[in-house]
Amino acid sequence: MMGRKALDYEELNENVKKVQYAVRGELYLRASELQKEGKRIIFTNVGNPHALGQKQVVALCQAPFLLDDPNVGLIFPAEGAYSDSRGIPGVRQEVAEFIQRRDGYPSDPELIYLTDGASKGVMQMLNAIIRNERDGILVPVPQYPLYSAAISLFGGSLVPYYLEEEANWGLDLVSTRQSVAEARSKGIIRAMVIINPGNPTGQCLSEANIRELLNFCYQENLVLLADEVYQQNVYQDERRLCLTWVLQ
Repeated sequence: MMGRKALDYEELNENVKKVQYAVRGELYLRASELQKEGKRIIFTNVGNPHALGQKQVVALCQAPFLLDDPNVGLIFPAEGAYSDSRGIPGVRQEVAEFIQRRDGYPSDPELIYLTDGASKGVMQMLNAIIRNERDGILVPVPQYPLYSAAISLFGGSLVPYYLEEEANWGLDLVSTRQSVAEARSKGIIRAMVIINPGNPTGQCLSEANIRELLNFCYQENLVLLADEVYQQNVYQDERRLCLTWVLQ
């Protein structure tokens, strides 16, 4: 099954590749490069009044006394209403540093994308990789219904794999392989979703489970979508492992 990448530009949804958004196009990218070189750039590409020094008038009308605050420039900065599409560079840098501290592995802030909530991130990823109904997405059962809804919305096919209730809702790779084999017989398989800790089960995958599923996705050439939004919500003594830790 190996020999090609599970996900690259050629494998993306054609509709996503056709999208053009001029205000974030070549001119903006070049301006961002110049800004990194120390050039002063005034970004007027999205009609951001803050870039021209205007204050947040509506907010100040509600509380005009804030104009007298010596820190008004910090409370209502001249710029910031519209940020980089990937998220504010400083925040992405902090996220990269957090990942490096947590995992002991360098993280590139240029490859980090911030979204307004995990659900939006999930939907953006599924929208990018689902091209038609032949793109099946392996989703754990029980699952958070966002996945089944989004897969249906974007025209893909949901391929369920069942967690073992008797094993504290652990991953049963035998059953998962059967789900993949059945999906492949129908020509529909594309990616696998892992929710860890689980939602709604609350289970934490063991290190052995994680290593198994990483090898499994590699062997089956599946895109792996790791949903670890609840990685800090763990109510047990043993240390919970993120997929990125095991990858090291």
